[in-house]
Amino acid sequence: MIKQPMMQSPALKKIKRIALITREDEQNYPREELISLLSPHQIELVEGAGFSEVDLILALGGDGTVLRAISAYPQAPALAVNYGQVGFLTQCDREDLEYVVSRVLKQDYFVEERLALEVIHQGVDGHSLGTWRCINEVVFKGVIHMNELTLNIDGHYIHTARGDGLIVGTPTGSTAYLMSSGAPLVTPGVSCIIANPLNEYRFSSRSIILPGEAELSVNILHCRENDLMMIIDGNQPLMLKENDKVLIRRSTVPTLLVAFEPQYFFRNLKQRLNW
Repeated sequence: MIKQPMMQSPALKKIKRIALITREDEQNYPREELISLLSPHQIELVEGAGFSEVDLILALGGDGTVLRAISAYPQAPALAVNYGQVGFLTQCDREDLEYVVSRVLKQDYFVEERLALEVIHQGVDGHSLGTWRCINEVVFKGVIHMNELTLNIDGHYIHTARGDGLIVGTPTGSTAYLMSSGAPLVTPGVSCIIANPLNEYRFSSRSIILPGEAELSVNILHCRENDLMMIIDGNQPLMLKENDKVLIRRSTVPTLLVAFEPQYFFRNLKQRLNW
């Protein structure tokens, strides 16, 4: 159970519409109970993506569901409830759903702003091939062969990575793929960007933590055809070509998460990751 005391936040926006995002394979969620909780407060519950003027997202699932919910409604804060496996980004488990919703209705919560990234893919001639928002990480990963990528910071050459690839991520992503690849854990309040080589072919390979205002460019020095992927937040891979460039910088739209305890990050480290 979540610990009880928290301060009220009088500046919080009045909630009129909540978007419900669930696991794609989840059918057993308390829709009627939610409606009965929200109706007396004249709050509309809508299901799925595509609605306008949503004031809050209720994400029922694991971290993948939370990422999908935040991507669907980037301007609204997300209250994440664990209906999945690990659920590190979630605030509570499913048995506490009614309790946390009641706290939201009392405005007994706060909204945490976290750094997100903007990712711009450029072709050989410099024109943009696509722009995305990234919440966790951008993964550059070879399919079979070793690849060569150069990392530049604010226009200055820093490093050439020769190996399986490179991960560039946020503090939010430091408990996901970055963690499993050996990068450090970073608390969500830190404004920084993390770059970590993947299985680089040298003993001295290490992560680097950069200021949140840094602008990174990853240049594809060498890769075979259809052998280097870019994957953003675990979504559909995009194949990169030799001499492509990917710019990565802070997004103007932060990640917004509903929270109840200032130190919940450390609670989740212990409870969900056995830290």
